[in-house]
Amino acid sequence: MKVMLTGSTGFIGGHIMKALIEAGHEVQALVRDKAKLESMKAIQGIGNGVVGVLGDITDQSTVEEALVDCDACVHAAAFTSLDPNLMDHALEVNGPGAEIVLGAATSQGCDSVIHVSTMSVIFPPTGSKLSGDDPVNGGGNPYNASKAIAEEYARSLQDKGHPISIIYPTGVTGPTDLGLNVLAANLVPTLQSEIMMSLSSGGWCLVDVRDLATGIVGLLHAETGPKRYVAGGTFMDWQEFHAVVTEVTGRDRALIPTPKEALEQMVDAEAVEIMFGIVPGDDEPFLTASGLSAWRPIEDTLKDTITWLCDKQYLEAEWAPHCS
Repeated sequence: MKVMLTGSTGFIGGHIMKALIEAGHEVQALVRDKAKLESMKAIQGIGNGVVGVLGDITDQSTVEEALVDCDACVHAAAFTSLDPNLMDHALEVNGPGAEIVLGAATSQGCDSVIHVSTMSVIFPPTGSKLSGDDPVNGGGNPYNASKAIAEEYARSLQDKGHPISIIYPTGVTGPTDLGLNVLAANLVPTLQSEIMMSLSSGGWCLVDVRDLATGIVGLLHAETGPKRYVAGGTFMDWQEFHAVVTEVTGRDRALIPTPKEALEQMVDAEAVEIMFGIVPGDDEPFLTASGLSAWRPIEDTLKDTITWLCDKQYLEAEWAPHCS
């Protein structure tokens, strides 16, 4: 199968590219920087099987060029930034880009189209688990608002019967990236501390990027048609997360009960609501359709992630003696 992929130089997209090649597919990667694509191929151990097409998800002509002769499309590209001054750019890219990519893929008759969304567009949940049936929430920061715009368009195509699968990952983590992705950038200061927060509800919901990528590729062979899947991974309350981090790193940190009022002084309101309100994902549909039997143990995911952070010198060895 020949698959058009966006986002191949990003964290999730790079792992999807590797999973596609390992599954025997050809990849046509729409990229803005071919040198960066070669760098991602190198760290992922990819040789042949990937053709880079220079372009942008907001450029209709280059998107159509990348889709030529493709049987399927995986749209994993999105603008993200840790710089609050750049976040508004997400509104210029993510919504319009999704409309162009998904619209072109369906117009050109791709048998399977996969859109990588985010759990933030279906948060807060309507039940005890995150579900793909939850309504779209268009509020929040510019990134989340932009992904909600993309989500509304993807769902409108589903309503017309187009074979689009939408994936809602939670906190995606794991090793191997060209830089420090958003979740890793939040994990590092958590580890570089003698204390860890404990909230009265919520916790951490983490999915291994390698499992996510393998599952997304598996969906290319699943029953076609409009589908929505949550990829929640492993849910841990604050005490469970503390215990796993202690075991994996070999360093204990004091667990400090933190009231909501104190947390509101440290992070934005949207982050507070997610940290207090996150629940497990209804993952069974994704695991079944993708052919994954289960998520790998979270201890393995965090061990590999933290070891990679230490190897790349994003995290000093003293904070994780078992991982260095």
